[in-house]
Parts: sequence; C-alpha cells; structure tokens
Amino acid sequence: METLLKPQLSHDEMVAFLEAQQKILADFQARTETLRGAYGAMQEDFKKINLELDKKNNQLAESMQRLEETRTYLGSILESMNNGVIGVDIMGTVTHFNRAAEEITGFLRPDVMGKPYADFFQKDAASEYTLLHVLRSGRERKGDEKILWHRDGHPVPVSFQTGLLRDQKGALLGAVEIFSDISHIKALEKEMQSAKTMAALGEMSAVVAHEIRNPLGAMGVWVGLLDRDLAGDDPRKQTLSKVTEGLQRLNRIVSNLLVYTRPLSGQFRKVALKELVVETIDFVAVEIESQNTPIVIDKRLPADATPLFIYADPEKIQQVIMNVCLNAVQAMPKGGTLSVTVDTHRQGDTRYASFGISDTGIGIEAAAQQKIFEPFFTTKEHGTGLGLAIVKKIVELHSGYIDVQSAPGAGTTVKIFIPQLKE
Repeated sequence: METLLKPQLSHDEMVAFLEAQQKILADFQARTETLRGAYGAMQEDFKKINLELDKKNNQLAESMQRLEETRTYLGSILESMNNGVIGVDIMGTVTHFNRAAEEITGFLRPDVMGKPYADFFQKDAASEYTLLHVLRSGRERKGDEKILWHRDGHPVPVSFQTGLLRDQKGALLGAVEIFSDISHIKALEKEMQSAKTMAALGEMSAVVAHEIRNPLGAMGVWVGLLDRDLAGDDPRKQTLSKVTEGLQRLNRIVSNLLVYTRPLSGQFRKVALKELVVETIDFVAVEIESQNTPIVIDKRLPADATPLFIYADPEKIQQVIMNVCLNAVQAMPKGGTLSVTVDTHRQGDTRYASFGISDTGIGIEAAAQQKIFEPFFTTKEHGTGLGLAIVKKIVELHSGYIDVQSAPGAGTTVKIFIPQLKE
C-alpha cells in the first residue's frame, strides 16, 4: 500500500509562517480595538440622542397638554356664550356649533356637525346674509340683522356678524358667524310703537269725541223734536228712526274709541265667575228676545257647587262676556245655538278659571282669525272693529289670554282664561 507523505517545512519557512500569523493577529486586534472604540462612541451618541429625544418628547407632551387646555378653555367659552356660533370650513361644512346656536335654531349639534351649512341655514342661495356668501365674496358683515329659520319653521330675528378664518400665513380656513336672538327686542319695539300709536290715537280720539258728540247731541234733540211733531202714522217717522239708529251707532263708535284708547284701570275684587257669567247671560237672553231671533242658549255650567273665584273688575268682565256673546249672536242671523261653559285649566304653575262662548254660525276664515282682535278690523258690514279689540285689552288687564277656535260654516268658540284666585 502506497503511503502519502506530508511535505515538511524548513525552519525558515516555519518562522516566516509564524510571523505572518502574528501580523494577521495583530492587525485583527488593532481592527477590533478600532471597532470597540467606534461602538463605544456610538453608544455615547445613542445615549445623547435618547436624552434629546426624551427632552423633545417631554416638551411635545407639555405643548400638547397646553394646546388641549387652551382648546378646552376656548370650548368652555363658546359653550357659556349666550350668542350662537356657527363655523364652516372652506367647503361650507359645519365645524363649530355651540349650545346657544342649538337653542336659537332648534337644531342639535350631532345633526349639524360635519354637514353642509346650506342644508340647514340657507333658504335663499343668493342671499348675502349667509356664511357661504361670505366665503365666496370675502366680504364680512358687522352688526347686521336678518331672519334665521327655526327647525320647526318659524322665523327668528337675530343680530349677527360674520368673519373669515385664516391661518398664520393668511391662508383661508373657513368662516364664522356670531348671532343673538333679538325676538324680545323686536317685541319691545313693537309694543313701544303700539304705545306711541295708542297715545296719539288717544289724543286724537279725545278731540274727535268732543267735536263729534256735541253735534250728535244737537242732532238727537232735533230728531226728537221732529219725531214729536209728526203724527203716529206719518211715513217720515220711519226715516227719523233710521236717523236715530245712525246717531246711536256713531255715538257707540265714539264711546268704544274712547274706551280702547284710554289706559284701562279697574275696581278689582273677589268675583265668583260662574254667578257672574249666569247673570250676564240673562241680559244677553233679553237682548236676543228683543231681536226675535230663533237662538237657543245652552248653559253648560259645572254642577259642582264649589265657587270658582277670580280677582277681577266684574263690570269689565261682564263687558267681555257681552261683547263676545253679541258677536256670536250676529254670526247666527238665521238662528242657532249659543253655548256657554265655565271650567278650570292649568298651564304650568298657574291655574286658570275659564268661560267659553260657542255659536253655530258662519265661522271665521283662517286668515281673519289672526286679525279679529286688531282695532278697526271687522268682517261685518256695519261693524266698528273695536268690540273684540276692547275684549283683548280687558283680558290682558286681568293677566289672562284668549283662545279662538273656528272654521267657515262650522261656528266659533271663544274661550277666555283668567287666573284663578287662590283661597
């Protein structure tokens, strides 16, 4: 068997080999030290970076906390404001909607936020009073007035101002509107104007009454003298009776005008309402009999013997009952049924005593129902338009209110509510 022999190195070759190995090992050690130093330096840099990152993170967290506190603070201010605030972005989408805006408009925040502004608050696309017009035109409005439409459909007068929202570089972010409900201010303005009108009308009516009543009185005397001188079968007596009716009507108009234009006051005392209504209806029954009109009076009064008291001027309440009843009688020229009721009603914490007058007459058109209590408005050929206006004024003097239910051809029901007197 043939044996393979390993080559043998000489002494010089072995020395050279060992020196080469030592050189390689020394180079490796040098490189290792270099890497170890670089790694140590990298660790130090990494520690510095971590410390810097921790510092930046802490600063960022503090900034975020301050930002959140500022946002919460501004949000609290918006929510505590009595003015409504609506904000939109550049696309017209609602981004802000505070509590006051909910109360004034009737819309809830979840229903509005993130939705197009035009879906809720832009009845007229061309209107210059909307936020979308502000976005398009860039023209802000200060201290203006407009009508906002409530969710249930009724108009709400508001004072408002609008502005554009921009970032620090001036880029447009959206628009904001701040508004407040001025319904009570408008109501006060209307009352003030009405008071001025009534004052002027009162002064005028006093002069007119003086200037008209004197000639009316003289004319009445002359007509009476002429009537006395004419024979009982003289046909001219019929003409004189018409003149007398006309004079009486003019005198009633002047009297009603004076009653309406003068400030009302009353001799208030404790009054039993049911007894007062019965007493007044008896007078109405006499008036109906004198007119020979086939009208039946139906008294639907409570069987309970417990008295129902109000604090009122009985003469003025009687005037209210008489005026409403006579209107009901005139609405039934061919006859019908006049129903009278007495009842109680609670509204909130207030308990009211009420009486109602119903007829089966011609009824009232819906458009006219809104005006029947306005002075000088009448649907009757010979009406003055002051009877129901006086009724309303007397009821308001007693802190009460009136409810009217009517339909053409279906009759009319008028209910008067007066606060019930507490024992």
